[in-house]
Amino acid sequence: MKIAIISKLWENTEPESTGGTGAALGYLVNALAKRGHEITLFATGASKAKAQKLIAVRKNPFKDDYSEIEEIENIANAFRRDKNFDIIHAAVEHKSLFFAKVASVPVLHSIRYGEFFQQELDLLKKHSQENFVGISKAVCNKFNFLNFQGMVYNGLDLSFFPFINKPGNYLVFLARISPSKGVHTAIEVAKKLNQKLIIAGKVSAVDKDYLDKYFWPQIDGKQIVYKGELAFKDKVDLLKNAYCLLHPIENIFEAFGMSLIEAQACGTPVVSYDSGSPKEVISPGKTGFVVSSFKEMLKAVKELKNVSRQDSRDWVEKNFNSDLMALNYEKLYNKIINK
Repeated sequence: MKIAIISKLWENTEPESTGGTGAALGYLVNALAKRGHEITLFATGASKAKAQKLIAVRKNPFKDDYSEIEEIENIANAFRRDKNFDIIHAAVEHKSLFFAKVASVPVLHSIRYGEFFQQELDLLKKHSQENFVGISKAVCNKFNFLNFQGMVYNGLDLSFFPFINKPGNYLVFLARISPSKGVHTAIEVAKKLNQKLIIAGKVSAVDKDYLDKYFWPQIDGKQIVYKGELAFKDKVDLLKNAYCLLHPIENIFEAFGMSLIEAQACGTPVVSYDSGSPKEVISPGKTGFVVSSFKEMLKAVKELKNVSRQDSRDWVEKNFNSDLMALNYEKLYNKIINK
């Protein structure tokens, strides 16, 4: 099958990407190529997924130099070449909908995000009969007005994530340092339980007031440690040796959460607030806990001593491996092409 995959330009598309979409699509490209499909990837030029062809409008991801022109050009590049493909898989949320009607081949639009502005929702509703795929049941339920042709979970190549049965005793927070990700809650949990917390993730100038009030004053370099945004290997080392990953998301819908399966792949259980997909991505009581309050989060962390790390690894191997993801997308592509 000849498949075009359009990725975002905010991160490289490869398993070791710093971004969730870039990593998930990197695993997908590699697994589809292994299954014998011919993949043309539209992404940053520095992407290292195993596509037979990479077409890029820029080498490196956006950082402080966002270009809407380049973002649109990246999508347009795939549609200009539509006759070269059996299907176009666009993983750029709503933006690919502007091009869908002009394609001479089937197009599949991924919904990998849970929060849209009203204008974006209006666009989705206007094109609701296009072919969509969600990355969790929660996504499909939230946007049930869309013509979802299927749901496919993200998956990992487990060889990137070594299993550790005897971890350290620290908690870890791995996400963007922002109010919606709840790092302040993770800090409070660590202090209440008198446990070490290691924090990793990028900061943004837009969150300066929050950071100055709730984050930076709490960082002491001993109990509460901030590591910055980590390279892939350092991230895996942090996750695999952790006692628990804290995921106290607040006032935001979690469409999937790559860090949740990355942690569990290493054997590290997860405690998350209940918002969106965590109840699908975590096996409650077996690979972690999904809670609704701060009090429940404290209790859940204490109860993790009864959770088997092997169960966490087995859960990811069974439900969130990249080979299964590729197989399910292959079935979905064939369904849409045949339709």
